[in-house]
Amino acid sequence: MKPVRFDPKVHHDLLNLWRKPWDETMTPEALPEYGFVVPDKAAGFLYRTDSSVALIEGIIAAPGLSKEDRNEAVNAIVAAVRDEARRQGFKLLLGYSQLDAIKNRAERFGFMHVGPGFHMVALDLTRPDPPGL
Repeated sequence: MKPVRFDPKVHHDLLNLWRKPWDETMTPEALPEYGFVVPDKAAGFLYRTDSSVALIEGIIAAPGLSKEDRNEAVNAIVAAVRDEARRQGFKLLLGYSQLDAIKNRAERFGFMHVGPGFHMVALDLTRPDPPGL
């Protein structure tokens, strides 16, 4: 699966449809410039800072996907955000979640678990990727 750049005119309504089961909406201006979409499957975003640190956030998958499709699509999104963060010169990519599955996926990508409570994970973008990713 190959992610494409997020285009609010094309993809925003789809994201809100995916958020509907959680009674969440997101306005286009609340989303960052850099996002990626696996059409009809998943999306995620790179939040840039004025430092060497960036955030990976807003990862969402379409409801009703098989576990395999969801995993493949979300992995493609994480890789696209990671690669874009590197391309832009960031040195550290941070993410957080309360879900163990997210922490586990992040660790497979080479992120390290930073602390308790919310799972905060960090990826040193100056190091090579783990094999197979």
